[in-house]
Amino acid sequence: MDGRERSSVFVGRRDQVKSLVSHARRALKEGAGAVLIGGEAGVGKSRLLREYARTCPMRLAVAGGCPELGVEGLPYAPFTAALRRLIRDGAAPASGGPGELARLLPELGSAPAGPEQGRARLFEEVLVLLEGAAAPGGLALVLEDLHWSDASTRDLLVFLLGNLDAAPVQIIATYRTDDLHRGHPLRRLLPELERLPGVDRTELPPLSREEVAELAEGLHGSALPDRQADRLFERSGGNPLFVESFLEHPDAGTAPVPDGPRELLLGAVRTLDAEALGVLQAASAAGERVHHALLEAVSGSGPAEFAAAVRAAVDANALVPRGEGYAFRHALLAEAVQEDLLPAERTRLHRRYTDVLEQGVEGLEPDQAALLLAHHAYAAHDLPRALEGAWRAAEAAHRGAALPERVSLLERVLDLWEQVPDAEERIGCSRTELLYLLSQATHDIGAPRRAAEYAAEGLKAYSHWLDTGMCEVRSARVVPEADAIAMGRLLQARGDARKEMSQDGALEDYGEALLHLPRAHPLRARITAGLATTLMVRGHDDEARRAAELALERARAAGDVRSEADALITLGSLDSHGPDTGAAVEYIRQGVRSARDSGDVSVELRGRNNLAATYDMAGLPEEAMRVNRDGLKRVAELGLTRTQGGGFTFGLAHLLFAKGELDEARDVLRAMRPAPNPRSQGRRHRLLAEIERMRGSVADVAREVEAFDRLMPPESSAQIETLSNLGSRAWLMQADGRAEEGVDLLLTAMEEERPWARGVWIGMNLAHVAGLVRDIEREAVGDPARSVAVERFKKRVEDKAQVLPSDEGSPFMVRVDARIVHGHLATGGAPRAADEHWAWVERETRSRGLKLDLLQALFGRAECALALGERERAAEQLRELHFLASECGAAPYLQRAQRAMEGAGIAPPRVASAAPDGTGDALPPLTPREREVLRLVARGRTNREIAGELVISAKTVSVHVSNVLGKLDVTNRNAAARKALDSGLG
Repeated sequence: MDGRERSSVFVGRRDQVKSLVSHARRALKEGAGAVLIGGEAGVGKSRLLREYARTCPMRLAVAGGCPELGVEGLPYAPFTAALRRLIRDGAAPASGGPGELARLLPELGSAPAGPEQGRARLFEEVLVLLEGAAAPGGLALVLEDLHWSDASTRDLLVFLLGNLDAAPVQIIATYRTDDLHRGHPLRRLLPELERLPGVDRTELPPLSREEVAELAEGLHGSALPDRQADRLFERSGGNPLFVESFLEHPDAGTAPVPDGPRELLLGAVRTLDAEALGVLQAASAAGERVHHALLEAVSGSGPAEFAAAVRAAVDANALVPRGEGYAFRHALLAEAVQEDLLPAERTRLHRRYTDVLEQGVEGLEPDQAALLLAHHAYAAHDLPRALEGAWRAAEAAHRGAALPERVSLLERVLDLWEQVPDAEERIGCSRTELLYLLSQATHDIGAPRRAAEYAAEGLKAYSHWLDTGMCEVRSARVVPEADAIAMGRLLQARGDARKEMSQDGALEDYGEALLHLPRAHPLRARITAGLATTLMVRGHDDEARRAAELALERARAAGDVRSEADALITLGSLDSHGPDTGAAVEYIRQGVRSARDSGDVSVELRGRNNLAATYDMAGLPEEAMRVNRDGLKRVAELGLTRTQGGGFTFGLAHLLFAKGELDEARDVLRAMRPAPNPRSQGRRHRLLAEIERMRGSVADVAREVEAFDRLMPPESSAQIETLSNLGSRAWLMQADGRAEEGVDLLLTAMEEERPWARGVWIGMNLAHVAGLVRDIEREAVGDPARSVAVERFKKRVEDKAQVLPSDEGSPFMVRVDARIVHGHLATGGAPRAADEHWAWVERETRSRGLKLDLLQALFGRAECALALGERERAAEQLRELHFLASECGAAPYLQRAQRAMEGAGIAPPRVASAAPDGTGDALPPLTPREREVLRLVARGRTNREIAGELVISAKTVSVHVSNVLGKLDVTNRNAAARKALDSGLG
């Protein structure tokens, strides 16, 4: 902790503050109203009210709280405190004397004798006092901790809500939901209050995962690692008080339940009798949730005694009925109850669960029982039964597509292997087979590095065969078939992992696996499919197609649906390099359907990623966006967002970047959680470098380029990945005054003879090279030596550009890059020909909303127009370039537009309320993302709903909304929505 005040950190409640402000303004105009705010202890009700006090529109605000004395505690306590404050601030009793108010405030004088009608007169005097204090300007009356209120306080509240009428009074009452046990009087009263006019009731939700991380950063002084933030969110349940308490421990993930939260949680438990407490302790050993029949069997009580004990735990709000069982009200309550047990007591409970589960529990699903048995046997230190249970539970997890859980359980089996001497006999599986299964399972959850390590560990058992030349081994016929098959499987698994990471060695592993496996072995289809994918990634399209067709033939012969789907996806991806996008899409979709139907997650997700890339390459960005968003939903369904969501997140960010939404693309990438696949993280850094390059930030580009190189070392990674990082490296050289070195770096990398990259990859980088050459050409005017170098570079670019087809027989993005290359090459010497290329790029990218390529085209056309003496057209194009570059935040193009206008004596554009093409409206200039957010605000969406629809974080939405309110010069969402609707946006 860095010593900062916790009260200064406010996270995640801004919408609730705005709602309270809106409610107060309504009370000022329409008369009295109330807001009833519920929430569990520590969720932040008081902190919300402190924040609201800073923006409360009422002239006066007073507060009072109910002391923790039970529901029949001190009468009128919250009103007494609030009224005393009002009197001190100058409010006067209506009677002019102490009156009945003296019963609450003795300092006013003596109370009247005779209590016969005192209560009614007291209520009237309080009402009149509040009405007087509220005029003019309004009054906010806050009553905290209503769950501890006495009957008189509740009666007075009901009276005021029914009689304040037109007085500008806002009453805010808070209460703890976790203290409202079944017989609590407030539990019956709340629905009645909610039915009164002007009364709103809301429950303050826990913080989201992102909000917990933000709060932790504010309190801790620095951001927590993602895994630690995840664990903090899981344990705290999003409760701010618990978050703060855990952060006082060096490791929030392993900290015991802190004293403050422990006492809050265990308060109601202390009142339970021994029978109910015993049932609660037994439930705590099961975790957050437990099946009714299982808990009854473990408790050992008779049916009547068990029913009474569970009823007591439910009435105390410790357990909550959930389906056929019970859940703890808060996950930490289960922890706190269990921590109160002695170690021996915990062990006995887990052993009791193990015995009961092994005997069978009626109504409990077998797969769930297997998982529970594995957990309890391990906790009871019964290692043989823990190993067997983990193995059975892993099989159940596999059947249920619970992929992360399967990995954890198989790793548990591996951990126990050395501690259970007869492990192989108990589960019927060898250690090398277990390592193969673990390699496959970790690959499926998107952890290829771990997959490669598990496969390599399994291959150690066969090092005596692998260290011998294969031709020599085969001729001697010394490899037993079982060993040959085991080696082939492990080599296939390691090849899959290396392929997924775009690392060298995949082709070699696949080739050696095929040498080991018998000719009729069904795994040959899968290996051939992997071989086809690897060849495609390395640019060997012809060889990849032959391998994919062979894999398809072998898969269908063997009935291998997974390999058939994999081969279909590869064939479709190869077809995406040509003009027939429809055929490519159909192949890939067929592969995705087959993979999903057969439960092969890694192949399905590969197909979804490739489908998005196919649409992107075909110039269909909206379709590509849709596929990426669907992919993110799918990995969320599977629980694989962190490990397998990177490709889809990267795809979304890439498309946002291409559409000129640089800030949004950067936000999406920065919000990506670290994935175990270095390729995913490498691509993230590569795209961040391109974004920062477009923003003109040299230091940020350098940081991202270095991060990429650490993750994807050029000496061991596929060149198709590393080449794409060279463009940013060349840009850094240009910024350092070494533009020629940057050009030479890129051209040399692209002039290798082997066909490791397809046209789209060459085109993307060649377009960048051509742009660098054009920059040098502008600077070389009047410098003969540099002019000679420019011509030499142009010749090298022209030679390489011969492989870039620009006709309809190639994908859209290849044609765009080819036109850009030819446009750059011709602009300096043949402006009319160059203008034709740039005009094509402008027309095609404008219609698709690809603003970054449109920026290039507009600048290229403006240069050509100036060279051709078409000054008016140049001015129009430069002004649009200036507008779009400003809108996107593309600093280099903004600077180019400004320099070109200054050089040509063209007046800079004035700030207007509409776009240069006349399609604007009455709104001030907004970025595309801000307009999209405003449109959804106008439709009544909340920040969380907008975040879900646009696949961005709620925090990012909040920033956009604040920017929009500022630009529209309004103070709330309603006013912004009205402006949006008035302008036709909605």
